[in-house]
Amino acid sequence: MKVKICGITRSQDVSKCEGSGANLIGFINIKRSKRYVKLKEIIELVSELKNRERAVMVLEPENPEEVVMKMKKTGIRNVQLHSLTFSQIKYLKWIENFHRTPVEPNMKIIRVVGISEDSLDYTTGNGIKFSEEKVLEIEDFAKTCDALLFDYQVNGKSGGTGKQIPIDMAFEAVRIAKEAKHNLEIFLAGGINSERIRNTKAILERVIDYVDVNSGVEDAPGIKNPERVDELMDIKA
Repeated sequence: MKVKICGITRSQDVSKCEGSGANLIGFINIKRSKRYVKLKEIIELVSELKNRERAVMVLEPENPEEVVMKMKKTGIRNVQLHSLTFSQIKYLKWIENFHRTPVEPNMKIIRVVGISEDSLDYTTGNGIKFSEEKVLEIEDFAKTCDALLFDYQVNGKSGGTGKQIPIDMAFEAVRIAKEAKHNLEIFLAGGINSERIRNTKAILERVIDYVDVNSGVEDAPGIKNPERVDELMDIKA
């Protein structure tokens, strides 16, 4: 199981997270986020990385062209999307391939799928069962993207809620996604911290590729705590 630490806003946190062994490091370019950083700031922060392939740009774009433009400006090839339909993502992959130069690595698309109790259909009474609409959403994005990130959803928005997804709900979402695409990478977010990883590590490692940690290693939004980062990475190891 690998670790993505997201919501980086300071250069010292870039160095700390990379030096401690974080596999991916996320920079949020979504204005509604408390950890929002401008593209110019992202470029500066990414320059601190020894391995720039660890960088992930977190976006909520209005259209595919916006994603391509921001990738070109920052040089980041991993994008985490909180918007765009699966058909828009198909178009994004097409136009990005057209614009990609021979020296640029392939783009990696991580699509966020929000789940919560509102996503469930309890009519059968047989444990966890997602609504037909949510099942189709998971399947469509699984078939289109390189990875799915499951996060807790509040009022139709995911990311930054700090709320944990119940483990049985997360596992059912993973099962649906993996049946749609066996080699899909899976990220789990939503209130992830050292305690949850410590208590569920053996279970999570069987089905999750990455844990996505944000507030769980912070003193305040965008301010990472070095000791919490070390504790997290010690548990992961």
